[in-house]
Amino acid sequence: MKLAILALEGCMQSAVAGIADILALSNHVMTLRGGAAPFSWRTLSLDGKPVRAGGGMLLPVDGAIGTRATYDAIIVPGSLIDHAAAQRLQPQYDRAGAWLRRQHAGGRLIGAFCSGVLLLANAGLLDGRRATITWWLQSELRRRHPKVDLAGDAVITQADRLVCAAGPMSWVDLLLRLIELVEGPEVAKVCADYAVIDTAQRTQAIFMPLGYLHAQDPLLMKADMLVRRTGKTPITVRRLAHALGLSERTLNRRFRELTHEPPQAFITRRRVEHARTLLETTTQPIKAIARATGYEDESSFRKAFRKLTLTSPQAYRAQRSMRAA
Repeated sequence: MKLAILALEGCMQSAVAGIADILALSNHVMTLRGGAAPFSWRTLSLDGKPVRAGGGMLLPVDGAIGTRATYDAIIVPGSLIDHAAAQRLQPQYDRAGAWLRRQHAGGRLIGAFCSGVLLLANAGLLDGRRATITWWLQSELRRRHPKVDLAGDAVITQADRLVCAAGPMSWVDLLLRLIELVEGPEVAKVCADYAVIDTAQRTQAIFMPLGYLHAQDPLLMKADMLVRRTGKTPITVRRLAHALGLSERTLNRRFRELTHEPPQAFITRRRVEHARTLLETTTQPIKAIARATGYEDESSFRKAFRKLTLTSPQAYRAQRSMRAA
């Protein structure tokens, strides 16, 4: 596996160093087990010159993005900068985004974490794709990039060779997922075990302060609760409007303002999101999950699930079970 780490001004130095440390440790472990060292990596800047990291230290690099070297995957670290610095650095972000688009079009895996996800979104790579970002940047991502399919609870997402991880320390989850995609789940498990990394499934929701949750739009929070607790009786746009004390016309207008999509699309997305959680955390049969998420017809559930996830419920569960093994 050949990995490139894209270092931009203000990037998190701990992530750049930590990625190198885990890869070096993994190479050492693999050689002790009788195999070859599978990982190589380079830290790249836009011009091949050292960059000033977010903590103020000068970060050396191995080369520039313009070199002809090829990589299996590229990691985009988050940054520790304020809005004024972000505006000043926008031309650099635009150049980096153009390079990442070319790399992705050429078949590379692209991974980003924390504010690095915004760089992918700014480059147009996440439009129409499932992605996550740290909870305190989700409002900004929604506002600036409404076409992104934001998975607010997820720590990590994967779609079309684009992997996003949530928080400032989620580069660990990101690196392991990229190793898994290139080298396979067994190698990723060995790397995690020797680095004593917890790979259990988890959600961002446990980290969100109560004040933050209360500050979110109450209409969406109540709608989300109603959709998730629908039980065996399917919730329709009409029933949702009635439960929220709104006319269907008003409900449609409010949802387009808040989510940039009609209420029915919101209902479908929340149902499928709930189904994903049940597939990951329970052994319930598909038919039971379809009923639990508001679908009387299992065929309709399978169709909706495949439309949003591009896979079947059975395949989704099998993929998740393999990663957790």
